[in-house]
Amino acid sequence: MLSGVWLALLMGLAVPPNILLISIDTLRPDHLGSYGYGRSTSPNLDRLAAEALLFEDCVCEVPLTSPSLGAMMSSRFPRMTGTRRNGLRMPPEVPLVAELFREAGYYTFCVQSNWTLKAKLCGLDRGFDVYEDDFHTKRWGFIKPERYADAVTRVAQELFSSRDPAKPFFGWVHYSDPHAPYRKHWEHNPAGVKTWHLKKKERVRARYDSEIAFADAELGRLLAVLPANTAVVFVADHGESLYEHDYLGHGRRIYQPGLQIPLIIRAAGVAPGRTRIPARGVDLGPTLLGLAGLPPANGMLGVDLLHSNVAMNRARVVETYGGAVPRLPGAKAMMAGRRPMRQGVLLEGWKLIQDGRKSELFQLGQDPGELHNLAEAEPARVEQLRSIIAQWDTTVENSRESENALSQDDLQALESLGYIK
Repeated sequence: MLSGVWLALLMGLAVPPNILLISIDTLRPDHLGSYGYGRSTSPNLDRLAAEALLFEDCVCEVPLTSPSLGAMMSSRFPRMTGTRRNGLRMPPEVPLVAELFREAGYYTFCVQSNWTLKAKLCGLDRGFDVYEDDFHTKRWGFIKPERYADAVTRVAQELFSSRDPAKPFFGWVHYSDPHAPYRKHWEHNPAGVKTWHLKKKERVRARYDSEIAFADAELGRLLAVLPANTAVVFVADHGESLYEHDYLGHGRRIYQPGLQIPLIIRAAGVAPGRTRIPARGVDLGPTLLGLAGLPPANGMLGVDLLHSNVAMNRARVVETYGGAVPRLPGAKAMMAGRRPMRQGVLLEGWKLIQDGRKSELFQLGQDPGELHNLAEAEPARVEQLRSIIAQWDTTVENSRESENALSQDDLQALESLGYIK
């Protein structure tokens, strides 16, 4: 049986496009120039955005790396696949985007850089001809849990040069550098000042911006060698709280700094511009497939953002369960049926966060910092949004977490990334 690629060629249709997904870990959009940031953190990404369609309102499903990217690759919610936390594998029966591209005749490759995305931990390697996650350096006896951006670009360029140019490709390249602990790159200093004398919060933000600038420079090197006829989709897995609401990090809160993600698409036939349609992580799978003219698999829940009419009154339920699988024996079984730490819903500029019995209601257009809780002043609105969460709870499957044995190296890497306390 002919694949979709070769059937299209025999029928005289246009050559199928290459599809490249670029993701940067822990990247909040409001620290990018194309999203209005004042510091020069992202000149290469900003140039890409000027030629692309930029989504101003996109949120991840769970603000953690593996659950979020798993939702993008499967177009299913993490609770459905049992991948609510880092360190849990995608079930083998769940179709993934890369499998569909490979079945259609694409060469598929991936370059990973975050320990949580190693194949043995996340199970997202299915469908990739090459899943390059070979980074395991120890320094002074400690695991290095990330591959730095310059190494990511080098490996990606090697895969570009060694591929069969007769076949279109689907590639995924993931940079991790904005992830904590933030390193200062002396050649990349968007703050424009020496950081040693800054107060703690400003010093953290300056280092975070330096990490973004370093990753952006390497992203620029990657974009420069892309072959013609390549559609580029850029996204982040989640954002990062930089002391907003007295919180540094991600994974345990669902305020906008950790929840909102950039999404930028440059492709033939996609008019450059900006859109405020309500997008979410599960939309990435159908959108990537749609760029190649491929249908989603049965069970995929997202929408193709480029070829569907997305309602502006679309409700988006989000949640979080905390960081990684627990270290202690037996603790995982105890947590198997536990409800999420927090749930939220976004609808037409309103956002409700449920933390146990506590409700926080924000009108994001007037209060983007989520500083003014309107729950007491708007009880009817709270009940309306609570009912959406309740309905979602009853209709969205809640699967058991998959078993996954973690080695001592895995535990050490997850701990160094802040996922085991």
